[in-house]
Amino acid sequence: MKFHMLHRVYLLAGVSYFATAPDVLADPVSLLATAIQGFLLSSTAIAATATGAIATIAANAIVIGGLAAVSLLGGRRGGAIKPSDAKSTFEAADSSVIEGIGRVRVGGMKAFGNTDGSTRWRLVARLQGPIDAIEAYYVGGREVVVDPDGSVTSPPWPKRSGGSWMKIEDKLGTGSETAWSALVTAFPSLWTSAHRVRGIAQSLVTYYNPGLTSGTYLKLYQAGVPDTEWLARASKIYDPRTGLTAWSDNGILACAHVLRRDPAFGFDGFDWDLIAASANKADVLVATKTGTEKRSRVSGMWAWESERGATMQQLMDSAGVVLRMTDAGKIWFDLIDDVPTSEIDFDPIDIVEYSWKSGPEAVERPNICRLEYYSPERNYDMAEIDLSGIAWARVQDEIDRYGPKYLDIKLPFCPSASQAQRIARRMFALSRADSGVMRTNMVGLAAWGRYYGQITEPDTGDIELVSLAAPEIDDEAGLVDIPFAIWPTLSAWNPAVDEADAPDEVPELGYTSDIPQPNAPTAMVQVVYPDTSREFRIGFSLTGTYDLSEANYRTYTGALPNGWTAMTEGTNFAYVAGDLEGVTVDCRVRIFNGEDGSPFSEILNGIVAIDNTAPTMPVASSGGIDAGTLNVSVHGTSLNMVAIRMRKRIYNDILGWGDWFDVVTYAGRPMQDLNFSDSAASQEVQWLLQCLTSNGTEGPGLVYHYTPPAP
Repeated sequence: MKFHMLHRVYLLAGVSYFATAPDVLADPVSLLATAIQGFLLSSTAIAATATGAIATIAANAIVIGGLAAVSLLGGRRGGAIKPSDAKSTFEAADSSVIEGIGRVRVGGMKAFGNTDGSTRWRLVARLQGPIDAIEAYYVGGREVVVDPDGSVTSPPWPKRSGGSWMKIEDKLGTGSETAWSALVTAFPSLWTSAHRVRGIAQSLVTYYNPGLTSGTYLKLYQAGVPDTEWLARASKIYDPRTGLTAWSDNGILACAHVLRRDPAFGFDGFDWDLIAASANKADVLVATKTGTEKRSRVSGMWAWESERGATMQQLMDSAGVVLRMTDAGKIWFDLIDDVPTSEIDFDPIDIVEYSWKSGPEAVERPNICRLEYYSPERNYDMAEIDLSGIAWARVQDEIDRYGPKYLDIKLPFCPSASQAQRIARRMFALSRADSGVMRTNMVGLAAWGRYYGQITEPDTGDIELVSLAAPEIDDEAGLVDIPFAIWPTLSAWNPAVDEADAPDEVPELGYTSDIPQPNAPTAMVQVVYPDTSREFRIGFSLTGTYDLSEANYRTYTGALPNGWTAMTEGTNFAYVAGDLEGVTVDCRVRIFNGEDGSPFSEILNGIVAIDNTAPTMPVASSGGIDAGTLNVSVHGTSLNMVAIRMRKRIYNDILGWGDWFDVVTYAGRPMQDLNFSDSAASQEVQWLLQCLTSNGTEGPGLVYHYTPPAP
């Protein structure tokens, strides 16, 4: 009798799971709007009576032939969702739950939409929750900034009278959601307190009507109400190193998270110590062509209804990992090294029979590698890397002799061009590798659960590093057949010669005008007004013709950025009330001319601090001295100024000039005209106007001198 022991887990998405969907998703709208049909589970149950070695073998041989059997059970093909589809806002009566890992750009499903005849509301179900945060918003493909109250503050949406013609309000899918009050109020017969949409990361988008005949309406809605998107940090995942569930794009942790979405794989079925060790390896910084990055990161989206085996394989390929089992039958994930370490050695004395096959025939063997990945540079879409000129990706001799034979590698969960190429080089080399089968005595059972071995060839004595496939055991003959592939010899990765450039970044949709990208902001400062109120400011220098500017800033939570926040723009600076002293901040700016907008500038990053460098002298805008009365309008130009103070001194014929004394101090911002007036009262007087910083540091003074006419 011959048994086939598969040491790799194949996950079969085939059995509908609806009745046991979690309570958190079981309210009316969750079921209706997102068509939560649950997982299509893997058929992975192991009999409760299985014990000992048999149970271990069963755990290691989950779903024999599972991937091939999917078609028999009507499983939905594919794994990762096509990014261009995920970014759209779609309507469907029946849709799978969509989950994101890492950082994703997502539209969503229109779960509800209605109007009261003027205002329109749209509820968009975006992702399975809970998610971590929203980093950016897009309206009609163009990035916008959304205030904490949901108001879209980027042109053309702000109202001149205050507020916005559009609101985007969000819930992160924590499971504690309540019904949207705006929908309950507007549609009490359609939307009730029972419509909670729990556990779904979602947006309620409100479109306000400025009047059908107004120019504003045509400006905003001439192509209909625009769709919206998020750039989001998606699902929170368990990290055994901290014992916490938090956002991470760690490739190892993400693989464990997605596999655990199938209830057949419980928490106790994983070796979390080994997973923690692998996660640490995934976080190690490696060299790239442009700097360094963590070794293994993943991002992307998948449908719970998709074929689970395909999803897991795409995810593991994108992360550069392999699923492994311990002797106790527990699951863990291991990074694949370019030069792995042998886990078992076979000498000629162990080998009964040995067959060798050179790699695929030259006329069939791949000789050109083509590579696509989930590209942030291409607005989170799949993008091909131009590998022309990269030696490892082409075998020119075979191309010349047999013509091009392509190996197309798609890594839909890989967000790094550098990582994708490191993985693709190994996959391309393995696709061309020699292979064979060795027949051993029962000592071959020791290869169970091992992935890498070393073989001393019986005929030549050569020592080869190999990857091992599943052993096949013939109990009657007492023999074990072990298929293997020769592990390719790979040189140490050298980014300078082995790595092609990532694709060029593409501008956001909608920025097709000739307005150039402005320079990055030049400065950031925290200021404290005389009344102790605080304000954060950034400075920038804009050139060319434009109607208005838009400046934003964002803070960080740990190492992760928060969403962008709008500021109030002035002339070459912007400000917002608040205390950001000591906080790490990004800031940026863009300009608009009519309906056309520039791309955002590059980002200025820094730690906010108070600057008490002496400010420049105030500049007179208008006014002067008339009949002994000073009446002037002046402004400061320094970014760090908080006030302008007027001082005065009087001349005495005997004692000369007296001491300066304060007349008045007015708080103000750069380029803000402040009015000062005072009377000389028939005396010779000097007035001194100076800009002040947060701690009262004064700059040089603007002096006005009045001499009364001779009697």
